Amino acid sequence: MRKQDGKDELFTPEFLDWLKEKQITRKRLKKDPTALDMYHREWMKTKKRNRTKKLSLFQNLPSINFDLGKVVDNVRIAGELLKAYQESKESHSPES
Repeated sequence: MRKQDGKDELFTPEFLDWLKEKQITRKRLKKDPTALDMYHREWMKTKKRNRTKKLSLFQNLPSINFDLGKVVDNVRIAGELLKAYQESKESHSPES
């Protein structure tokens, strides 16, 4: 990746290594400054291809098997228990 710092251009070590692999010298780049952008775009394309893909959260979790019917029944039971608790609490509270 290229970074601009005033007039000096700084390059990441990865980009410089790629230029060395392609045997592209600084002298060559100074003769043809427009080629630098072309090489940088080419490097970015290769970088995108070589990037490892991140796994999604769901790929990292083991598969979860559950029965939605049981879940709904348990929620219904929990609601009935809460309602019974609230009713018993109201019936035992002192009236003012």
